[in-house]
Amino acid sequence: MSIASLRQSKPWESYLRFLNWDVVTTKSGIKIAVMKTILGTVSKVQRPKVFNSEELDEIEAVCKDRKCMFIKIESGFGQDEKILTERGYQESKFPLSPPSTMYIDLGESEQELWKKVSKSGKYSVKRAGREGSKVEFIEGPSKKDVEEFYKMAKETSKRGKFYIQPVKDLLKKREIFGKNCFLGRVFDKNGELVGAKLFFGNKNTVTFMYGGTSKLGRKGKGGYELMWQSILYFKGLGFQFLDLEGVDDDRFPIFTKGWGGFSHFKEKFGGVVLRLPPPYIKYTSPVLKFLSKFQELPL
Repeated sequence: MSIASLRQSKPWESYLRFLNWDVVTTKSGIKIAVMKTILGTVSKVQRPKVFNSEELDEIEAVCKDRKCMFIKIESGFGQDEKILTERGYQESKFPLSPPSTMYIDLGESEQELWKKVSKSGKYSVKRAGREGSKVEFIEGPSKKDVEEFYKMAKETSKRGKFYIQPVKDLLKKREIFGKNCFLGRVFDKNGELVGAKLFFGNKNTVTFMYGGTSKLGRKGKGGYELMWQSILYFKGLGFQFLDLEGVDDDRFPIFTKGWGGFSHFKEKFGGVVLRLPPPYIKYTSPVLKFLSKFQELPL
């Protein structure tokens, strides 16, 4: 059973349209995002299913028809990269989405899942229980819930020196995904919110995309209890996989700079790391082709 791609889902298509992308779907179901800019038309294909040469023909035909300056493809796991390199695509050092991820197989029993949690992870979950941590989940959180979450997530991003999208982006995703948007929250023994995580579901997979921890929460272990309870919660809802979306990747040190801390945290829960194929790009604009001979373009 394969992990469903969030970035090839119908809700994600709606989100891209909110960002002013046009989305074209091929006969085989691959979604191509296209946007007109002042300089010309750009395109991206993110995490499609494994495709063959004929399906790549269709992708290229769409991009040619839209007069795209380049075609950028971030393939899914298991893709034969020779199909791309033989067509003149070259590796890009500028990924648009996490180049490596970690997933947890929710089809395993609770006992099997617990066995895979590291020794320190088990200790932290148990300690959170002793501290009096309480976890709750909200299916289809309200605008107010997400705005409250965002304040915490924003502070966390400042401390960790990593980027988080504007609150309007999160609110739009919440609106589009509806009941497939989930907010997990953890409170201390006094009922104060100390941590939260935002997830989005698509078919058999639920994806963790954003998290936040308060200054008080950093002193305790509530975040561990929240992650463990998230695993059990989504297993109970019938999802097959939990995609933890993004771990440190030494192939892209600049892009994943500052990811070490939360990567280490995720590793404690025994997930399987997937190093996805690197992004590939093919320049169709004569000007970009010429410039790319001298240095890689940040596209």
